[in-house]
Amino acid sequence: MKYYEILGASLKDDFLLDLFETYDVDVVYSYDRNHDGIDDQYFATIPEMGLEFIFGTDQILETLFLKKTIHNGFNPFSSEDPRDVPFDSLTEAVAWGNEKAIDLVHLSLSSGNASGGIPEWVKYEFKEYFVHYQFAAGGIDMVTLMAKNA
Repeated sequence: MKYYEILGASLKDDFLLDLFETYDVDVVYSYDRNHDGIDDQYFATIPEMGLEFIFGTDQILETLFLKKTIHNGFNPFSSEDPRDVPFDSLTEAVAWGNEKAIDLVHLSLSSGNASGGIPEWVKYEFKEYFVHYQFAAGGIDMVTLMAKNA
C-alpha cells in the first residue's frame, strides 16, 4: 500500500490494524470535554517510523504526519517514502513542483513572518490528497499527507 492510499481508511482497516499491532500502538481518543464545539479525534503514533495518524470523529484517517527519522524495521508501505524527495529547500521544492506541473501553494519567510515564528512550507495538490512539506534548519522538518475530503 502507498502512503497516500491509507488516507480515508478506517481505524479498523486490516492494514492499519496489522501495522498498529506490529508496533504495539495505542490509539488515544480525544474528546471535546469543555464543550468548545471541537470534533472528537483519535490519535496514534509510531515513533520508530516517525508517523502520527489523526482520525476524525468517524474513525477515518484524515491526516498522516511523517517526521524525519532513521528506521530499519518493518515497513509495510510499497511506495517511495514522501520524505525522500529531491529537494531540501522551499526554492527547490517550488521549482520541482513547477517542473512536474503540480498545483502548489507556498509560504516563504519573505511573504510571511520573518521573525522565524512561521516556518517556510509548500503544499502540493493532487487529485485526492495534499502533501505539505515544512522546512527548518536547512531541510525538510515534516511532511503531512491530508485527505481532500476531510
